[in-house]
Amino acid sequence: MELFALDLGNIQTKIKSRKTEKVLPSKYAYYEDLGNQVTALRKGELDINEYEVNYDDTFSYAWGKDISQAKVKSFIDTIGFNDRYSSDEFKKLVKFSIGELAKDFPVSKENILNVNVVTGVPTDEFNENSVKTIMDVIKGDHNVTINSVSYVIRVIEVKVLPQPIGTIYNEMLDDNGYIENEDYENETISVVDCGGGTVLIDTLHDMNLSKTERNQTEQGAHYLYDYIIADSLEYNLSMNRNDVEKILRNQNEKYIYSPNKNEKHDITNIVNKAITRYTSDLLNLVKTTLKDTSDIDTLFFTGGGANIINQSKVLKTFDRAIFINDSETANVNGFYKFGMATIESDSNVE
Repeated sequence: MELFALDLGNIQTKIKSRKTEKVLPSKYAYYEDLGNQVTALRKGELDINEYEVNYDDTFSYAWGKDISQAKVKSFIDTIGFNDRYSSDEFKKLVKFSIGELAKDFPVSKENILNVNVVTGVPTDEFNENSVKTIMDVIKGDHNVTINSVSYVIRVIEVKVLPQPIGTIYNEMLDDNGYIENEDYENETISVVDCGGGTVLIDTLHDMNLSKTERNQTEQGAHYLYDYIIADSLEYNLSMNRNDVEKILRNQNEKYIYSPNKNEKHDITNIVNKAITRYTSDLLNLVKTTLKDTSDIDTLFFTGGGANIINQSKVLKTFDRAIFINDSETANVNGFYKFGMATIESDSNVE
């Protein structure tokens, strides 16, 4: 029995097994739309693969770390704030993710790979209906073909956690699932999870979720992207969210937009202005949600957006704030550690 952890975010998908950990965009494309790029892809220039799922024999799909760089007409996006887990786009993303992790286990090609899965949902969606929906999507048999190789996976058990618990377990547990920071069990902890689509603010007292000191909004990092796009129009620059995300991920001392190899535009001032505004928006959201922070022992800032905001401004505002290392993958690592601690599995060491 193997253990997989999935953090299927609106913008980025984080997946983990005992053999790998990956961050991939939560969007994909029709493989046929790649056109003549197929030749280049097979030379390894871009990390994109071809996926097929057993219930859809009409199309194959392109997905991978570099899918955002593909020159396609449009992407199939899985971002959603209503009924996301029941959408066909989300179901395919689940299968792609499980298949991607299964590639590392030869038994999935020869027989059936049995796995347990731990995943998480925003606290607002941690209810009977949403949890059942996502469990139904993940549990059971999956037949995924990747680059013409078929993988068969049987998900035996699914554990669904409130998303902020992932970060706390990541900080509390070691890599084998044993407690190494016992203090967190008896603290009041607030978690600000700044993702691509949403900002989640949750508070736990002795590891019990508070029903009041919490908030969930759709003001994720895509708001920051939109600020940058709007301001860039004043300079006749036409960027989209893919462009902005790539620029922010490739941050150096300056932010440079290159629409082609012949043009380079320094947009550092635009980006810094947008980061300042977005950080102020986020701090206001935290302060209005956590009206009295005097009883908070630890305030975690996590999620991919935590790497972008003005951290020094946050630390001046909240002296108990802690920015999580590798915050983009903190939740999926926490899910995996939780699985190590709680799910009995027969290890297939190969």
